[in-house]
Amino acid sequence: MSIIEKHLYKLLNQKNLFETNPVIAVAASGGPDSIALVFLLKNWIKRNKGKLIALIIDHQMRESSFKEANFVNKYLINNNIQSLILKVPKKNVLKGKMIQARENRFLKIINYCKKNKILHLFIGHHFDDNIETFVLRKIAGSNFEGLNCMQERTIYNEVQIIRPLLKFTKKQILNYNKKMNLFYVNDPSNKDEKYSRVVVRNFIKKSPQYKKNITQEFKLIRENYYDYKKMIFQIYNLINIEIHKNMIIFDSIKFLNLDQELQAKFTEITYKFFYPKKPFLRYHKVIKTLDKLSETVNLSINLSKMKVRRNNKLIYFVT
Repeated sequence: MSIIEKHLYKLLNQKNLFETNPVIAVAASGGPDSIALVFLLKNWIKRNKGKLIALIIDHQMRESSFKEANFVNKYLINNNIQSLILKVPKKNVLKGKMIQARENRFLKIINYCKKNKILHLFIGHHFDDNIETFVLRKIAGSNFEGLNCMQERTIYNEVQIIRPLLKFTKKQILNYNKKMNLFYVNDPSNKDEKYSRVVVRNFIKKSPQYKKNITQEFKLIRENYYDYKKMIFQIYNLINIEIHKNMIIFDSIKFLNLDQELQAKFTEITYKFFYPKKPFLRYHKVIKTLDKLSETVNLSINLSKMKVRRNNKLIYFVT
């Protein structure tokens, strides 16, 4: 048994991760990562007497997209793997927009899982993907939480997203495919430098020392992430006075003496407490609200659905 198989089966056999006879879906692009994951899960699901379906997206970004999706579909069916092609509506396709394409694919698959009561979705992201994401987010000025990047397990819209290959490099996955004689397709967009991710990927490949340094930085953030979260909530608890279902009250002086980045973080935490299923607040809107809050006493202002009020002593966040 390969090291990838050992890690995957150890992760998936944890208690309370799945129901009896689980039903799972896998996002199958046909690339080496998703193909490796599909075949790894095929063996695991058989042992656990569950069902697996591979979901293939016809993204319509290229004229050949349906032909490629159909080819992957036939390959999986010939290997006794249930699969289905989902087509992204043409109206949702913005030419050349890779971010939009990824979002289209993800939402299409999530919606299918919700509709068919599939609780678990597997995605084949690997370690190199996370390093590239880290660099892109670092360039964009992401905060500490954003730099923590993709996790092995998350929940989105009541579907558990599992990325069991995040500890493995592209090279390890390619070696596994070669060992198992698995066929996969190469997406031509992965070599097109009009996309920022490809530029970052190629730069990392050509700069071994940079790759070493950025990998160390990424691992350091991952290792200290939960200490950071603990610190944030300790400070949050020190400056709030009361927490109710529909209202949280802060000491005005303590809150406004914080660095604005911390103020923004606590505003975001409070908003998520009230509206856990809503998207995150726009950062620029939070900062605009905080600027007004620091300048004006006896203020009442709306931030999305949340009302923010201030007097001399207290700041109220109210639904």
